[in-house]
Amino acid sequence: MADLVTAGKRLLIFSDRSDREHLGVMYDKSWTVSNYWSLGDMGNDLGCVSRWSDLPLDRQEPGFRRLFTMSHHRNVPTVLTAALDNGTKLRNRIADQCRTAAGGRDPNFVSVDFHRLSDGSGHTPASIVAELNAHP
Repeated sequence: MADLVTAGKRLLIFSDRSDREHLGVMYDKSWTVSNYWSLGDMGNDLGCVSRWSDLPLDRQEPGFRRLFTMSHHRNVPTVLTAALDNGTKLRNRIADQCRTAAGGRDPNFVSVDFHRLSDGSGHTPASIVAELNAHP
């Protein structure tokens, strides 16, 4: 931790348990919005709904902007399904479902299975994140 601080870097650790804050671990529901992680068994559940029923993805609070974590996973991760999902499908889901569901904002974090795999479209998880990071 001292090396991170000296280098001007920060490490944020989130947990789905609220009883870790005394350890410096932030309760994710207090700081983030997150979509439900599953694309379903067939990978066709592309809707972008909140992980928590009482915390919509487009939540607005005065003076505070929650981080948006977007998950894009199948129920059972495999190399084959990741190769099908990690490309155009991911890019389009962000643009067509998740950005709209989150009130017009892009995800701060994108979570996929087998991040080095893609559908061969030229869009990879890394290139999609780079594209998101290029927007102000």
